[in-house]
Amino acid sequence: MIRVGIVEAHAVMRAGIRGVLEAAGDIEVAGEASDGDGALNLVRTESPAVLTLGLVMQGVSGIDLIREIRRAGQLPRIIVVTRYSKASIASQCFASGASGFVVKTGPAHELLAAVRKVAAGGVYVNLAASDEPMLDAAAESGLPHERLTHTELNIFLRIACGQKAVDVAATLGMSPKTVSTHRTNILRKMGLRSDVDLVHYAIVYKLVPDDDP
Repeated sequence: MIRVGIVEAHAVMRAGIRGVLEAAGDIEVAGEASDGDGALNLVRTESPAVLTLGLVMQGVSGIDLIREIRRAGQLPRIIVVTRYSKASIASQCFASGASGFVVKTGPAHELLAAVRKVAAGGVYVNLAASDEPMLDAAAESGLPHERLTHTELNIFLRIACGQKAVDVAATLGMSPKTVSTHRTNILRKMGLRSDVDLVHYAIVYKLVPDDDP
């Protein structure tokens, strides 16, 4: 069984996450907390293997709490569960020590996949899909990944985290051919040549962690 702690300011959301996790069969909820102090106490007393963490709570930001848990040498691997889907926020979370990033608007199976992947030592990321460009045309002079649509960025980060194209396709409800087409467009837009270049770029720009926290 994977022991998971839930840190979320809103009781309704905590109940929803608990329901999803407990229905999985291979996951046990170790406890809940609604703020930073409660989260630290939960980690210290219950020693969960994984912690789901909201970014907004009383007294401390989720990103600062990730750093505090890491500074304390605590063991849980952290999955951020948030309504925010911007790559800049995801990258801050990973740089602070998170191992997963899931948006609240995603399907329940995304959270379960994240818990299992992170508990096994991996990294998991999910951004909300959208066909809208992340930045307007005036931002073309920005960083290469800022030119991607949300769908392309989602696929890019999944590849950078080690997911195979067939797994990306299954998770996003696309055909492998569609994922391959997106991958080709991603490489072209970013001026890269291979998946190795994608991974290197993601690490250099701290979009994914280069080491397990």
